[in-house]
Amino acid sequence: MSTQLTESQDQPVATDRPFTGHPVVARPTAWLRAQSMGRAIRMGLIGSVILTLCSYTVGATRERGGIMQALGLDWLTFGHMEGIFSVVLWVGIALLVLSWAIVGGLVLRGGHALPQRALAAWIGPMVLAAPLMSRDIYSYLMQGALAKEGLDAYRVGAAANPGPMLYEVSADWRNTTTPYGPGHLWLGKGITTITGDNVTAGIFVFKLLTLVAFLALIWVVRRLASELGSDPELAVWLGVANPLVIVHLIGGLHTESMMMALVMLGILASLRLRPVPGLLLGSVLIAVGVALKATAAIALPFLIWIAVARIAGPAPGGWFKETGARFAALLWTGISSVAIVVAVMFAITWASGQTWGWIAEMSGNSKVINPLAAPTMLASTLEPFISRINDDIGFNVLVGIFRPISMVIMLIGLVVVWWCFRHDIRRALLGATLAYAVTCVFNSVVLPWYYVAPLVIVGVCVRDRRAVFIVAWLSAVLCFMFDGGGNNRLYVLWWVIAIGVVMWFALRATLGFAPGMPEEQAEPWPKAAKSAPSPAPGDEPREPSARAAHQPADPAGSRPQ
Repeated sequence: MSTQLTESQDQPVATDRPFTGHPVVARPTAWLRAQSMGRAIRMGLIGSVILTLCSYTVGATRERGGIMQALGLDWLTFGHMEGIFSVVLWVGIALLVLSWAIVGGLVLRGGHALPQRALAAWIGPMVLAAPLMSRDIYSYLMQGALAKEGLDAYRVGAAANPGPMLYEVSADWRNTTTPYGPGHLWLGKGITTITGDNVTAGIFVFKLLTLVAFLALIWVVRRLASELGSDPELAVWLGVANPLVIVHLIGGLHTESMMMALVMLGILASLRLRPVPGLLLGSVLIAVGVALKATAAIALPFLIWIAVARIAGPAPGGWFKETGARFAALLWTGISSVAIVVAVMFAITWASGQTWGWIAEMSGNSKVINPLAAPTMLASTLEPFISRINDDIGFNVLVGIFRPISMVIMLIGLVVVWWCFRHDIRRALLGATLAYAVTCVFNSVVLPWYYVAPLVIVGVCVRDRRAVFIVAWLSAVLCFMFDGGGNNRLYVLWWVIAIGVVMWFALRATLGFAPGMPEEQAEPWPKAAKSAPSPAPGDEPREPSARAAHQPADPAGSRPQ
């Protein structure tokens, strides 16, 4: 019998709809579905504690100095102990992912609120974690130190400023300029001005800022989902409390946390305020996000569609039908928002004492190679065959051919998505999600934390529970694709297949649904996504809810609800 949680007790109870599965997975399926909310949360807490402890042994550990060396425990970071802790790390990830899956199943199948204690259990211990799955934080601090010393990080790399921080920067990046915006350097300059050359203190300050941004994401995603008539519990569970997001933002300390917090706040402002003030404030917030990382700009065209829909109404059905009022609104809102972004960028660049050199340096991380990016995957797949025909055509040659082609496809895809998802507010947000997803597939370089951008938006606008399952499954699989030091396992085929299969059946069991499951076996999700997909872009548009449909004729509709 399938199980769900009641509000009055922390115990699973039988439902009236049986859940059946293949005999091979029947026992683990039954075990997963027998877990109560309390046990699932404790499982996640243990997983988070394990990840925190392992971050000091097999995470992105310090080359010199650090807590482990100060305690005389640096012998735990290499040799046989490194191998043992690597296995323990995978156990911690598995516990965290399974906890998230079980809690999600109880929330979606039972229709209950996502417990705050679950978020605390998953996030709390990792506040004390050392950097996980990426050494980028050391580069962030080093770039801030360059700015503090008056050096141009768009012209020189970390090697221009020898010191304790330089030892921690990956060798590949010591002579590489930064691709980040002036706001990023300004932030790093402020942190290193406070902490000096103390790497541990710098990491702690950045961790606090990341935590604030993460909590802001939870707050804004919940309210944005309510604004659009979506399920806030689903939006937070899928988009922010996602273990992929937690591990790479709280553990990995990437600027995507602050960037996407600003983007989502901008989107919320565009809906809560009157159309024009909402557009202006939203553009300012996105501009500040762009000053941190340029990919924040991808959301701006869809912010403009939101303003157009609120000012001139939704688009008529059809791929190419538009109204004169919407076209006029598009012109002046587009010009206004772009002008605001440029003005804010000028102000931040001037105030921070930086230059516009970041525009030319955005491709600086192109030396990263992993098959998450389509051109790299194609090159990796075809190279063994093509090199047998012509050994002059190696991997690097193929990557050099596929990357420009993929970039053209990405740019075309962004334009197509922008046009096809213009009809109304919900579709504009879905378009922003897909636009970020396009960059995560066709960009020259893709890393797991890049998926944070589409993830935090998708739960707000998705209605098709098949899409919810696929997003959850891909997130769970990606959690296992990078080890504590940031090395990927995407080339280990048996590992990828095994993790994919296990996660499919685990989520199928906990969520009570999977694509292709017979309807009589699938369980309903009372408050969350529906089985029917969202309308296609060419269909007659429908606004998601009365709260989201702020029309000019209703003055109250443009005000916060």
